[in-house]
Amino acid sequence: MKHPVPAQNRCQYCGEYYTPYIRTASVQKSCGKVACRKKHKREIHKLWISRNPNCYRGWYGKVKKWLAAHPGYLKRYRAAHPEYVHKDNAGHRRRKQKMKRFRADIRDGLLRRRIMKIQTLKGADIQETLNLKVDGIIGIMGG
Repeated sequence: MKHPVPAQNRCQYCGEYYTPYIRTASVQKSCGKVACRKKHKREIHKLWISRNPNCYRGWYGKVKKWLAAHPGYLKRYRAAHPEYVHKDNAGHRRRKQKMKRFRADIRDGLLRRRIMKIQTLKGADIQETLNLKVDGIIGIMGG
């Protein structure tokens, strides 16, 4: 007996039509292209993590023990897989730049709040207030 061929679906990621796999036709969301499968996997994983936030809690201790039992493993792996090292370093740089921008925004916000506080002082403008603070500091340092 011949199985019926499922109707074509449109891929959620690339928009092209595809014929779904017969056994999963009702739930298949993407075509067979590697890029579409990766996007789908990333999306599903993100959803799963949001529903299970503690899923990886406690793993680091296990990894640390395993690495202690296998000395030199990471060094050998990195030597054998330079593309992994390059990709990891690029990601590290991106994360570091992102955090740097985030910290800069916080500092700018704090500075703006301090300036607003100084401006609310009655009978003084920013320049006078800063001069008074500097004079006070110099007076303390000078003895």
